[in-house]
This record gives sequence, C-alpha cells and structure tokens, in this order.
Amino acid sequence: MMSFDLRIVKLPLGLIVGIILFLCYMPDIAEAHRPVFPNGFNKSFDTSFQLDDIDISQAVYQVLNSKEQVWLSFYPEQSNTEVAIIQLGVPVLEETKLFRPKVALLSSSLEKIDLPFATPEGFGAIIYEPRGGNLIREFHEPFTNTKSWILIEDQFEIMENGIHYVVIFSDMNQSGKFWFATGTKESFDFSDRSELNQNISRVKSFHLPSVVLPTSTKVPPTEILKQTVNPIDIDEEKFDLNERNYFKSTTGYVTVGLVVLLLGLIFINRRFI
Repeated sequence: MMSFDLRIVKLPLGLIVGIILFLCYMPDIAEAHRPVFPNGFNKSFDTSFQLDDIDISQAVYQVLNSKEQVWLSFYPEQSNTEVAIIQLGVPVLEETKLFRPKVALLSSSLEKIDLPFATPEGFGAIIYEPRGGNLIREFHEPFTNTKSWILIEDQFEIMENGIHYVVIFSDMNQSGKFWFATGTKESFDFSDRSELNQNISRVKSFHLPSVVLPTSTKVPPTEILKQTVNPIDIDEEKFDLNERNYFKSTTGYVTVGLVVLLLGLIFINRRFI
C-alpha cells in the first residue's frame, strides 16, 4: 500500500471548507450597510425617528413631501464616536434631477438661526446645503445595483450628549425621494434570507420612478412595486424582486469550483490510505 502524508491534505481541506462556509454566509454579511424605512409619521421633533448607534453604517430611505420636513434623532451617548457623518443622496431619476433638499442638524450646543420650520426650545442649528454643478457625484451601490446622486457629504463634530435632531427639508417646498446615511462601522447582521431579500427589494423599488412612495413599512415589496411603478415601465422577464445577479454569479462559480476541489482531495486522501 502506498504511503501518503495526510498533513499535505489537511491544510488545503481546512482552508477550502473555511472559504466555502464564508461564501455561504456572504449574502448576510453583505447587508452590513443597514437600510432603514421609517413609517413616514416623523414630520416634527416630537415624532422624530430615532436612529441607532450613529457609528454604525445605516441608510434611511424616505420621501420628503412638499411643505413638510422629515425628522430623525440620535443620542451621542449611545455611540462610540465624536463625529456624525452627514450624507444625503437621491436616486438617479428624471424626477429627482432638480430635487435639492437640505439638511439641518439641531443641537442645544449650537447657535439659534432662522429656519423655515418650528424647532424645540433652546436648540440651535447648522445647515448643510447640496453641492452645485459638477461637484454632485454619481454613486453606484453594487449590492442592490442602484444608482444615486450624492448631494451632501460632510460631518458634524459632536460637542455634548443629549438628543440631537437631523431634519431634511426644502425651503423651495420641493418633494421627492431621498436617502440619508450616517456611520462608518459595518454591523454584520446575520438575518434570515427572507428579510435580506425584502430589504433588497425595497431599496430597488425605491430607486424606480414614482410619484409617491407608500410610507408603511409593513407593505410587502410586491405591493410597493404595484403602487409606485407604472406596469408598462417594467419588463417582468428582466426585473425580479429576488434576483441577486450582482453577487450570485461569481460566488456560485467559485463555490462549485471549491466543492469539486474538495471532493478531489477527499478522493486522493482515501486513495492513499
């Protein structure tokens, strides 16, 4: 019987098994930039939508209606950061080409300024305005395969604890879709596959042409699609709410190749025992 050093096989076997397990969990890990969908009732400071730890990368998807504001809030003491990231974007759509909302950050440590909406007593603010002309950049998000225009990219140095507010508004009474992102730390949430697919579907639907996006977070993705998109604009054979072509092709081929290699090494192992 031929002799064979099993140590030569054990290392590749362990490495391949580890890579395969990583690729199997990769769909969930890729959800690190957490999407958030408020219920749409956060139109004043006393109904603001509270963000999680602002150090965690998260994106709020919502619609700004004419003559209204969208209110978000956070508590710095719940984070391990002294800087709040301020990033505002809009989907790349014909309807958002001229949409230029602004962002106001409210804190009791800031000086009071004139704003076109009511604010809590004792709070001042700083306003972040959209970039102009060629400074607006286009951003492609590979996981959801969506495109946005980044209008605002800045940061706010936190001076004290206590509630802070982020207000998205338009002093020209414009309306439209936007997303607001903050945080840099990726939080790997190993959620179930159905939740992951639902989040992908909502983000993809959000970036489709529409006039009004339903505000209820309990509406299934298929219902959102029916209400926000004209059926004649969709090619059902090309648009699949559950498709993940931005990731599955490469991962699939690599996984199959590793499985074949693993089986080959197992065969060699048994052949020489």
